[in-house]
Amino acid sequence: MAAAPLRPCGVPGRLLPLLRGGARSRGASPWAAGPGRAEQRRYKKDVLPEPGGAAAPAVSVTEIRRYLRAQGIPFQDGYSCLHAPSLFGPEPPQAAGPPFALFIDKTTGGFLCTATLAEGGWQDLQAAVELRHRGIPVPGPEEGEHEEEEAEARTAREDARRIWERALPLGELLDEEETRATKAAFGIAPLNDGTLKRFGVRYLRAAKALVFPWFAPRHAALRGLKLLVAERRGDAVSYTEETFPRFDAYRNLFGLPLIGRRDTEVVLTGRELDALALHQATGVPCLALPRGATILPPALLPYLEQFRRVTLWLGDDLRSWEAAKLFARKLNPKRCSLVRPGDLQPRPLEALNQGLNLTKILRAALPAGHKAIVSFRQLREEVFGELANSEQVAGVKWARFPELNKLLKGHRRGELTVFTGPTGSGKTTFISEYALDLCTQGVCTLWGSFEINNIRLAKIMLTQFATRRLEDQLELYDEWADRFEDLPLYFMTFHGQQNIKLAAQDFIVGAFRKFATDNTCHITLVIHPRKEDDEKELQTASIFGSAKASQEADNVLILQDRKLTTGPGKRYLQVSKNRFDGDVGVFPLEFNKASLTFSSYGKNKAKLKKVKEEKAPSPKKGPSGGVGGSSKP
Repeated sequence: MAAAPLRPCGVPGRLLPLLRGGARSRGASPWAAGPGRAEQRRYKKDVLPEPGGAAAPAVSVTEIRRYLRAQGIPFQDGYSCLHAPSLFGPEPPQAAGPPFALFIDKTTGGFLCTATLAEGGWQDLQAAVELRHRGIPVPGPEEGEHEEEEAEARTAREDARRIWERALPLGELLDEEETRATKAAFGIAPLNDGTLKRFGVRYLRAAKALVFPWFAPRHAALRGLKLLVAERRGDAVSYTEETFPRFDAYRNLFGLPLIGRRDTEVVLTGRELDALALHQATGVPCLALPRGATILPPALLPYLEQFRRVTLWLGDDLRSWEAAKLFARKLNPKRCSLVRPGDLQPRPLEALNQGLNLTKILRAALPAGHKAIVSFRQLREEVFGELANSEQVAGVKWARFPELNKLLKGHRRGELTVFTGPTGSGKTTFISEYALDLCTQGVCTLWGSFEINNIRLAKIMLTQFATRRLEDQLELYDEWADRFEDLPLYFMTFHGQQNIKLAAQDFIVGAFRKFATDNTCHITLVIHPRKEDDEKELQTASIFGSAKASQEADNVLILQDRKLTTGPGKRYLQVSKNRFDGDVGVFPLEFNKASLTFSSYGKNKAKLKKVKEEKAPSPKKGPSGGVGGSSKP
């Protein structure tokens, strides 16, 4: 039996109608609103950004240590955090909880107090220290929680409580056959009732969903839930999940209340079911990340500080493997080991179903090792993995641009893409759909634009996401906005014209190249072309400052715009550099003004124009730059 990857619920809150007995007169959930909702919208003042607000300055671990010493605050050096006494709450630090309950992130300066659950940035911590020195008690988060807590968050917690009360442990279902059928549907037949009960897993009949609780670490109160629905497709099981509160607020390690203070070893998994399978088979402490292998929130790092050994077994594909290596760098590679995906090392639940020895797999985990020195012996299995999984190595495929997959093969981590096109050709509109396509498939995306503000950019992307003009259907806005809000999409706050000299641009391009490599992320730079004749097609040499930009880039994309005097112009995308396998070529684009899309999404797909190297087009058949051409260096 195989299992498909987790995917977020297509419609947020789609399970809620099955869980409620009727509408509430007060505090109704935002997911339950009906027609006319556009007139009932309320805007929250505290979430609007301050005009001209400056970003918090960066801080180094050296500065953090120096500041703590100057303030007379004792601290200990941890794996990824500095440990200090708590500063929060009305009582002195000694009475606020464990001696060192305050954890300060070495990279960001952000902090979390595990005694009071207070958290914030470096500047917030400095303000708390000043209050403490002046003899003013620093309030914990719960003292002002009810006044500042969002209405939607309270509603989500209430929904979670009601769902939890209606759900039952699998062992308490009236019909034993129903229990057996439910376990078979989720692919968890080997999991016994004792394991499910130990982790607090329940079953909700109305939604046919497993319920995983999120307990507060300090007092074990229920703070949220994750619901998991299974759909069997042949021998494979596909999972759909939904959380209360929403994903952006769901930051908890499943299984954390079961961790003892003396535990020094833990296994991190990408799914709750994998944590259950691992613990049952091996008995080692196991935790599941809240968002799978997508992200490891910095706020969770303090809860992993007590472990001398952390093994990451996130999934069974190369994306999970790359994420595991990245997380190991966050957690300190010296204490981390990684389980490499393979046929004999699938994800934990699959391994349990196949009767494999999970303890043996854990013992064979590879040390993260020193990041600067490797031997082929360490690379040997990874090389084999790339050869055996060529499709996954090629990267994430575009759903809206299948023609781009035939040329670039996919979107890969650690690469730098340079994108250019004539002024007014639609570069921003195209690249936003290009990024949105990947973002909807779980690729974390950070946008930064000097030329368009975030509100305008978000409006464009939301229109492309909905593939319709929401101005004419405002009653649908919240439904699409809820879906859009769940995407792993973020925006930088800088905006405005910047004067950059050529030497500075070369430095910036080099810095981006290094950042992409060091952090195994993909960076796409939009660079304007040089001022040239509008009648000529753009080439790689047309990129402003092209010597450095085109040299460092792994991929070069050009949005060509042929303006015709007899009618509308024609646009097409040209791949003029592809370091992965050398394929280059072009394909036409058709702009849909209503949905602001260039893709063939929902329409007949355009055909890729691509010819072999020995059949290069003549100048009469295509413009300069090799339209319709394909070559490999």
